[in-house]
Amino acid sequence: MLNWIKKQSIAVWLVLAAAVFAIVAVIIYGINSTTGVMQTIDLDVAPIVYSVIAIALLAGIIAANGKVPQWVISAAMVVIIVFLTLSLCGLIENRTDIAGDQWFIPGLDTPEKGACLSQAIVGVVFYALSIIALVVSAFMGKFERNTAKA
Repeated sequence: MLNWIKKQSIAVWLVLAAAVFAIVAVIIYGINSTTGVMQTIDLDVAPIVYSVIAIALLAGIIAANGKVPQWVISAAMVVIIVFLTLSLCGLIENRTDIAGDQWFIPGLDTPEKGACLSQAIVGVVFYALSIIALVVSAFMGKFERNTAKA
């Protein structure tokens, strides 16, 4: 295990961080969608499905590190970024009414809506961090560390 940890590049660690951020974001989305002012609204499962697919693909990238060509990993990263972006857009789209009530209509702002909106903003931040980590990892290059001595 220690040998595996030493062989990983920064790109792999960023992919692992992106997976953790995505897991936290989907948990926040699930909690935010089923409690408070959102519990009376039907749950949109599409962002959850997209996030689970993205997390499974991230796990596949980490497991297949060094065993598949780099172009396969790059293609998978593009698909993952699309799925995480769809999840992010779904979260934002489902909370626009609450944001409008809270920020722009003085008579409809309530502490419950404020709490729901704050929690949704945290979920948006975690989705954005996951996407940013993946983009940075994609630009870093190869996933296997070059251990050859010159």
